[in-house]
Amino acid sequence: MDSEKLNLYLERLDEVFQHIARRLHAELAQNMVNGITMSQFVVLKKLNEKGRVTVSEVAEGLNVSLSAITALADRLHKAGLVDRCRDEQDRRLVWLTLTAEGENTVSTCRKARSKVVEKYLSKLPEEDVKHLVQIYEKVLALMRAEG
Repeated sequence: MDSEKLNLYLERLDEVFQHIARRLHAELAQNMVNGITMSQFVVLKKLNEKGRVTVSEVAEGLNVSLSAITALADRLHKAGLVDRCRDEQDRRLVWLTLTAEGENTVSTCRKARSKVVEKYLSKLPEEDVKHLVQIYEKVLALMRAEG
C-alpha cells in the first residue's frame, strides 16, 4: 500500500477510534456500579486476573505513577474492595488482593461493560464481528512481535 493511501486510512482510523472511545467511555462510566471509575475497574480487573499483585506491578502494568496507584488503592481499600498487606520478606512491598465485595464488583462491572458493547456489536452481522476480532488480533500480534 502506498504511503499517501496509508495516511488517509490512518487519519480516518484515528478519527473513528476517538469517537468510539469517547462514546464507550461515557456509556461505560454511566454503567459502572457503586461509583467505580474506569481506572478503579481496570485495577480491580487486574487483581481479579492475577490474584495478588504489588502496588508497583499495578503502576507498571498501567503505565502510571506509583503515587497515583497508591491513592487509587487507598480509595479501593476504604470502599472495602481490596485488602493491602506488606510483604513479610520485603516490607517495602505492598500486596493488593480483592475482597469478596471486590470480586462481586468486578463481576457486576464486567456484565455492565459487556451489555454496553453488546448493544452495538449485536447490530452487526456475525461475519463483521468475527472479522473485526481477527483484524485486532493481527494488529496485536504485530505489536507483540516488535516488543
